[in-house]
Amino acid sequence: MTLDELIEEYKQMAFICHNIDYADKKSVKRKNKAVDRMYQIVESINSKFGESGVTEFAKLIDFKQDGTDLWSSVHMLEKMSFDNQAEKKALIIIKEEAKQSLGMEYWLTSYFDKKYPAR
Repeated sequence: MTLDELIEEYKQMAFICHNIDYADKKSVKRKNKAVDRMYQIVESINSKFGESGVTEFAKLIDFKQDGTDLWSSVHMLEKMSFDNQAEKKALIIIKEEAKQSLGMEYWLTSYFDKKYPAR
């Protein structure tokens, strides 16, 4: 797959996650599979396309549709090497979500604990 195809597929996976119905087991399974696929896509971009792939992927943090900005921010920080500017932008997105999401609040705490273990 090309880089563009992987990024488009990533957006499709974000769409699936965004449109989940937690009351429907099939919908939850689809979301779980989509999240797994998103991680696979991130790993593929990282390994096949290197720094240029990461740079293109980082543009997704500006793509607000279906929560793609949040998903890509989290995945980028978890799985990719990036510059300080991209990290700051991704953290702003995650911190905003953490104001209303206990899960994101925990994610942020874990991220900073791993990044700065002596704090």
